[in-house]
Amino acid sequence: MRKAEMWVALAFAFLGILVIADSIRLGFMWGMSGPESGFFPFYLGVGVVISSLIVFSNAFTQYKKEGAGKPLMPPGAIKPILWVLIPSVAMIVITEFVGLHLAAALYLGFYMRAVGKIGWVTTLLVSIISPLTLYITFDKLFLIPLPQGLWGGYLLRF
Repeated sequence: MRKAEMWVALAFAFLGILVIADSIRLGFMWGMSGPESGFFPFYLGVGVVISSLIVFSNAFTQYKKEGAGKPLMPPGAIKPILWVLIPSVAMIVITEFVGLHLAAALYLGFYMRAVGKIGWVTTLLVSIISPLTLYITFDKLFLIPLPQGLWGGYLLRF
């Protein structure tokens, strides 16, 4: 487990360094009209690198004291992971065809009913009201269209 923590910490540190490098390219100082484009990402990247180094250092000292620790995944742990991964990937694929709103409704409905074992009334209410709220908030109020997919624009005409 400790080795996995160290590898993940190094991966996030690398990602943070990439963000910092791109922020420097964009400009991260305070310009004439306020912060430049890379201002927020630069400090976000610095925070990610610092946090990653702290996690790495803690995992490394624990590894030196106690050894590798527990295994990363105990037997039987892959099933709950797949119950999260497969519907998430399916939602991404479905979004390409029916758009984010309908894909979110299908995802919420399936996940609440199949995984959460929540009743039909609550499942239907949440899986209808949540995407509808997203649609009204972003598409109608903020005028920011969310992905509609190939058929989503034809299916949602209100």
